[in-house]
Amino acid sequence: MNRLFLSILSVSLSFICSATQIDAARFGAIPDDGKNDMPALRKAARYCRENPGTTLLIRPGVYLLSDKEAVKLENDACSGKFGLNVEATVFKPYYPYVKGLDFTGATDVTVIADGVTFLCDGWMEPVSIIGTRNFTLKGLTVDYLRKPFSHGTVTGIGDGWFDITFSPERTITPELPLMRMTIWDSKLNRVDNCGPFYFPEHQVLDGNVVRFKGNLPSHLMGETANVNHCFHFRPAILILDSDNTVLDHVTINSQPGMGIVGFNTKDVLMKNLAVKPSAGYCQSTNTDATHFAACRGTIRFDACRFEGQGDDATNVHGYYQTITALNGNEASLEIKAPTYTHAQVIDAPAVGDTLEVVEIRTLKPTGTVVVSGVDINPPSTVCDIRFEGSIPADFSKYYLMNISKLPRLVFENSVVNSHLARGVLVKTRGVLIRDNVFRYCTGTAIHVGAEASWHEGSHAADVLIEGNMMLGCGSGAGSQGGASGISVIIQADDTSSSLLHKDITIRNNMIRGEGNRCGIFVGNADGVTLEGNSVSGCDRDITTGYVNNLTVGR
Repeated sequence: MNRLFLSILSVSLSFICSATQIDAARFGAIPDDGKNDMPALRKAARYCRENPGTTLLIRPGVYLLSDKEAVKLENDACSGKFGLNVEATVFKPYYPYVKGLDFTGATDVTVIADGVTFLCDGWMEPVSIIGTRNFTLKGLTVDYLRKPFSHGTVTGIGDGWFDITFSPERTITPELPLMRMTIWDSKLNRVDNCGPFYFPEHQVLDGNVVRFKGNLPSHLMGETANVNHCFHFRPAILILDSDNTVLDHVTINSQPGMGIVGFNTKDVLMKNLAVKPSAGYCQSTNTDATHFAACRGTIRFDACRFEGQGDDATNVHGYYQTITALNGNEASLEIKAPTYTHAQVIDAPAVGDTLEVVEIRTLKPTGTVVVSGVDINPPSTVCDIRFEGSIPADFSKYYLMNISKLPRLVFENSVVNSHLARGVLVKTRGVLIRDNVFRYCTGTAIHVGAEASWHEGSHAADVLIEGNMMLGCGSGAGSQGGASGISVIIQADDTSSSLLHKDITIRNNMIRGEGNRCGIFVGNADGVTLEGNSVSGCDRDITTGYVNNLTVGR
């Protein structure tokens, strides 16, 4: 009798444990067996969705994530079916795509994936964190069976031409889109300033050799060239409509698009996140390492590392909404950004949100309205709102900016090694950028500023940039104001009298340029304190534009 009781108790305890912690192996996910683990891992993700409070344990090793639709998309793109600019087809609102592990709606879920690599076969969104609450992902690495770029070696340099002998990982055909090429200088461990080359003119030769039209300096003979087959697509990890997400020791080695996109989400912590190339490669993601738009709460980076991505380490912003119709206290809004939202879903305000009325020509706020009603009908990209307050009758001259969806940004204790474009883009309010190292970003290391051309804002306020080291940044494209280290600026049609940024403190930073116009550029700001900054290798330490209440200390 006692034996039977103990047996029943043991089974009951086992059931209780399995209800809170589950091994992915129970669903058939076995590492390193060469089989497709996608079906099993999808079952594990579904279990998490259906059982709040679950901890999912994925055993260390390599898991193949293969999906025939994802493979077809990759093959179609690389065979030239979408033309030379793949992004123009695959990066559109509500374009169909493959999700790897879909955690939509999961609550109080932790995924422990220490030592785990997802090796993706086909272009997909490997991890979808949508509508979740208190979701934690630990230890995962994302990589691709075939990189969404090709790499090779510079094997010939002539007058107006150079040859690249590409790796046999992918056969280079005349139809394969070669969209952007960079050269990695191994001696300096950086992207060389000779590029990037966009849609380079080329001829495919025998032996997987391609002859490109252009000039390379002789010191790049034998160095590695990287050529993207797409720009934007889905991110490796999407965080959408979620609350309290933690990414702990997550690594992204490659992705046909961005590494992480956070959209309309609240409170994200990235601790020891690494977006960096796989061993033996020089490129990580095809575009931004991370990108956060229309979020709330705090976006926090702590002890992260970024290297070799095809664009910024992070960009945190809201969207300038175009007013397409106005009827009394009702308006229709649409985002007219060049690539729409980076999640490719509508950015709709919530009831109670405050929207600034912004003059398009100058990006100056002229008033606010409060949202009292919202109507959306996806896949339509138009949002209809009702509001309290007033919008000028000549509404075509104004944007609306949702200042209720401008999160606090904390970026600290991190390293940003050489990559294209800028390190950190600040288009939000309540910012701390502290104790980081920025090395050989081709653009300015830290850029504070709204950008009308991308419909990304807003102007910044309450910003502290402190104790950072910036080495050799801003020598390529993306150095606004000619600055190596820090730019505070507005990009709009008329910024001659725009004092938009408020309360900016830049102190105790070390900036070493490479013949840049200046170390720090400050413009379009009211209330700026500069103190304790050390600048070398630039024509000037500081250049100012239109600034009020500027304090420069030692």
